Amino acid sequence: MSLPVVSVIVPTHNRAHFLGDALASLREQSLREIEIIVVDDGSTDGTTQLLAEFGDPRLVVVCHAVNRGIPAARNSGLERASGRFIAWLDSDDVSRADRLEHQAAYLSNHPETAMIGCCAGKIDPAGRRIAGIRVPPFEDGAIKAWLLFRPAFQQSSIMGRSEILKAFPYRPENPVCEDYDVFLRLSAAGYRLENLPRVLIDRRIHPDQTVRVSENLIPARTGALLAPVLARLGMTFSAEDLKRHVQLGNLQTNFVGEEFLSWANCWIAGLYAANAITAQFDVDSLGLATGYCWLRACKAAWPSSGKWRAAQWFFKGLTGTRFASAWTWAVSVARVVIGESLAPARRGSRRGVEKSAKSPFPHDV
Repeated sequence: MSLPVVSVIVPTHNRAHFLGDALASLREQSLREIEIIVVDDGSTDGTTQLLAEFGDPRLVVVCHAVNRGIPAARNSGLERASGRFIAWLDSDDVSRADRLEHQAAYLSNHPETAMIGCCAGKIDPAGRRIAGIRVPPFEDGAIKAWLLFRPAFQQSSIMGRSEILKAFPYRPENPVCEDYDVFLRLSAAGYRLENLPRVLIDRRIHPDQTVRVSENLIPARTGALLAPVLARLGMTFSAEDLKRHVQLGNLQTNFVGEEFLSWANCWIAGLYAANAITAQFDVDSLGLATGYCWLRACKAAWPSSGKWRAAQWFFKGLTGTRFASAWTWAVSVARVVIGESLAPARRGSRRGVEKSAKSPFPHDV
């Protein structure tokens, strides 16, 4: 029997109520030469029975007797995978039917690329499509600069070359942000990373998402991961600077005042000055990442400073290079959003798109 083209790894713990949708989305993939590896990390719900009834010979089940945590579950999947490529899917998310075919074809045709992701739509707990798209940076340089502030990939969107991903196992000291750690290590090792400008997965938005349940642990872990990155860039920083840098990269729900904007404006100038010496990042790519974070910071200041004052800060912080590559990315974002809005009609979807809470940014990066 020939080896599968793609090994799809699905770690899970007590998510039988969502796991069925994830597995169904893999069973319906247009690329048939796959294996589906479910790592049951000590579930105590109906996961065992669901897997026993799945009825697909491509399914491989790896069981942990007790819950060992996300890094261990991911590593068990990596060890079992036999495909040419490895793809990830979290057990509460779903893959669109052409996802694996598109990603495997891209990696086959671009041998210089080690790992790719894609854009992500959203579904509600019942599996209905809702508004909002996560559009990441696409090019390798932009991704590497983006990682200075925040993850540039949705974990469920990833596909990479098996021999490379197996060489970067997940570290047990990262019970959260374990994926961010791998992205940073791949970037530091010089591998080419990309995202495809199309929506190929849907993230399920629900109260029990890991990012919500563990949100109090994420800032400190993110800071620990980014401290050495900032040091390599040549930045000198205090514990408070590091804390604020993490906040600058994740202002989706935080409100800030003008004191923070003043700090951020000086901090970003310092990033540019350090990069001019160490040349860690392409200047235009650094401009996209810092410009995006500065825009979000100014928007987060609206409630305390007012829109007019926040706009003044925004233009005060602009430089000639900061948005040099942002327009190209903005055009790509628009294309993805427009294409996605037309997709249900083209595909004859019966679900359509439900209204959801308004995102502070239409592309929800």
